[in-house]
Amino acid sequence: MRIAVVVHNNVKRDARVLKGATSLKSLGHDVRLFGLTANDSEHFILPNGVPVHLKHRDLTGIRSRMAEEQLPTGKESAIWTSFRTQGDLLFENVKEVFEPDLVHLHDHLSFTAAAKYKDHFRCPIVWDAHEIYEDMASIAPERARVNSRIIKDNVVYADGFVTLNESISSFYREKYPELPESVLVPNAVEYTTPPVYDGRLHRAAGLRQEQKILLFQGGLAPHRGIAALLEASKHLDENWSVVFMGWGALESQIVEFAGVNNDRPSDRARVTIIPGAPHHELLSWTSGATLGAIPYENTGLNHLYCSPNKLWEYPAAGVPLLVTDLPEMRKKVENYEIGIAVPQQLDPIQIAETIHSLTDSRLGEMRLNCAHFSTVENWQTYETKISRLFEELTGPESAKTLDSVPNVAAGPKTPSLWKRITAFFTGARTP
Repeated sequence: MRIAVVVHNNVKRDARVLKGATSLKSLGHDVRLFGLTANDSEHFILPNGVPVHLKHRDLTGIRSRMAEEQLPTGKESAIWTSFRTQGDLLFENVKEVFEPDLVHLHDHLSFTAAAKYKDHFRCPIVWDAHEIYEDMASIAPERARVNSRIIKDNVVYADGFVTLNESISSFYREKYPELPESVLVPNAVEYTTPPVYDGRLHRAAGLRQEQKILLFQGGLAPHRGIAALLEASKHLDENWSVVFMGWGALESQIVEFAGVNNDRPSDRARVTIIPGAPHHELLSWTSGATLGAIPYENTGLNHLYCSPNKLWEYPAAGVPLLVTDLPEMRKKVENYEIGIAVPQQLDPIQIAETIHSLTDSRLGEMRLNCAHFSTVENWQTYETKISRLFEELTGPESAKTLDSVPNVAAGPKTPSLWKRITAFFTGARTP
């Protein structure tokens, strides 16, 4: 079938979108990716043959549109108009180059044009919710209201609904009962043999090879427990260092803390920070950690019910987890015995004591459990759920499909090309 995959970003770093497109392409479908870019419009082809069409994000007409629609002035109207304008740009992008049998809309912004897709293409629409958009950490009230309005106005056009986990699904089921039954597809990573660690994380952090590392990787943003980890470092013995790997708003705070709290030898530093790694190299870096931290704070439903990429990335590298006692993360950690959960209050002393309580033997058991977890919980486990949903919605017995669907024979499934795709965007060489 012909599938239009639509997202509001430039798709180049959207792992969920790229993995989904790769899976659908490998099943023989004609998949096109549509996104927005702050730069000039561009078209290119991924290593797996999926075309990408990026439209310039032109927001110069927002004020005139607000005036034409006689909207009140203010931040909320501007956000509402901006989001709809971007959704319309995406729709026009699809209409210009493709005639899909199914449209897969990611996130809430692309969802704003759901009625236009339904009216013009007369085909099934699948909405993929990556977040709880109206209750995200630090979200402004105006944006929260707009996000809720977008969903409320467009759920009637969704023929399929995909989201990350049961907690988020339950929220949407209760708040928006018009949505179809959810299909759960988490942000799992592709299964791969854990890399043999080559010492790169320790070298980059300036630490001795025997040093135990509590690693925080990803966006250095507020409400992710970074302050608690910094304070916990004061109570860790000299065998442990806290390493932050990434970029973000709190980078300077981490650097300042590390400079002030430098009472140890440099190869046993309390805290150190290094740049983020290219995605195709991530596991090779992560594998040097002793524990991987996901200490998200309960600052809204989106964090309370989160199950971020790192929940799969750390175990895929053979690294046990230290997570906040939030329901979806605790469920994975406890069911598979792949780490430890600390209370939501994130007391730094308690975090340090919990880390000190882990013997080398217990850490070794957790690493073995991580290997099992990664064979059971990976992208290959879930990718068939998406294709099955799409086939149900476009099959001959589907009452939602308004036009007949060509009988496209699916070709043989090809090997995964995820590493080639990420290397394509980073300029790395691949075999």
